[in-house]
Amino acid sequence: MYEGGPNPTQVQFAPPAKAANPPLPLVLIHDGGGTTFSYFILGSLSRDVWAIHNPKYFDGLAWEGGMDEMARTYLKFIVDEGLSGPIMLGGWSLGGFLSLTMAHLIAQNPDAYPISIAGLLVIDSPYHIARSKVKEATSKAQLDTLPELVQKAFDNCDIMLQNWDLPQWNGGDGGKTKDMKVTIGGQKFKLQPSQVLYKPSDGDHQTWNTIETKPFERKGEDSTLAAGSPPPAVLIRCTKPAKAKDDTQGLPCLIDLHREERLLGWEGRYASFIKAVIDVDADHYGIFDRMDSERMDRITERLAWGLEVLDGLEVKEKKKVLGVF
Repeated sequence: MYEGGPNPTQVQFAPPAKAANPPLPLVLIHDGGGTTFSYFILGSLSRDVWAIHNPKYFDGLAWEGGMDEMARTYLKFIVDEGLSGPIMLGGWSLGGFLSLTMAHLIAQNPDAYPISIAGLLVIDSPYHIARSKVKEATSKAQLDTLPELVQKAFDNCDIMLQNWDLPQWNGGDGGKTKDMKVTIGGQKFKLQPSQVLYKPSDGDHQTWNTIETKPFERKGEDSTLAAGSPPPAVLIRCTKPAKAKDDTQGLPCLIDLHREERLLGWEGRYASFIKAVIDVDADHYGIFDRMDSERMDRITERLAWGLEVLDGLEVKEKKKVLGVF
């Protein structure tokens, strides 16, 4: 990532051994700081991986059209790069929200795009409501001194999220119940609509179980609702709270309001789309640490497991959902 450089940037290439049957490419969206450096320090994910940085990062400018403008712009970047057909989409923190917004735009007008979203890799993006609506008292995170442009991007992000809510889906499937079959680590699981795969932070490739979740109940009608639910997602969940500033009297950081919930607040509050949760022993701001090679190996391993879940999903009810398949 550099001023005037390509956007998206291809940060990984599928191994030659997979050339005959390559896995779906993965596009990762930047976090609130606007950069993609964290994605460059990942180990191999055995597929083509692209990273999109905030094109306004180097100018320190805000997006007048907010998250929707960003999402439309990034979809254009992907299409202009020549990607087509189904892809995986994801990102860390804000990148997860942007991925959902991009998927929502496609679901509302699938014929407008040559790509579809087969799955989402959501990296510690907790359930979000407009920050102006948050009633709980929270603290600011204790962060190391940030580069000026990163801090400016965070400031712009904070302003943008003050009145932004997640894009909405009707959560329906045409009256049909869909079971999902997942193959992971040689194990086969049949997930009921209320079930999610779960892997604890100390689990290995074979340590998977299922957990029950609360259903989502849609209230009212809205013309901006997209059909169905978002594409299936894997949530990478940090288990540790972020370090708060010393003067906050034990209040949680905003990013940690749902930290103790397995689905980081998404359960029952949003159209069901998370199919697996993979815990990682880290806090939100420390998940990517270029100085800790062992941690980066663990993060890479868990992202690879998440992609394996998405690759292995099989919808038992063969019913096309707009913007997903």
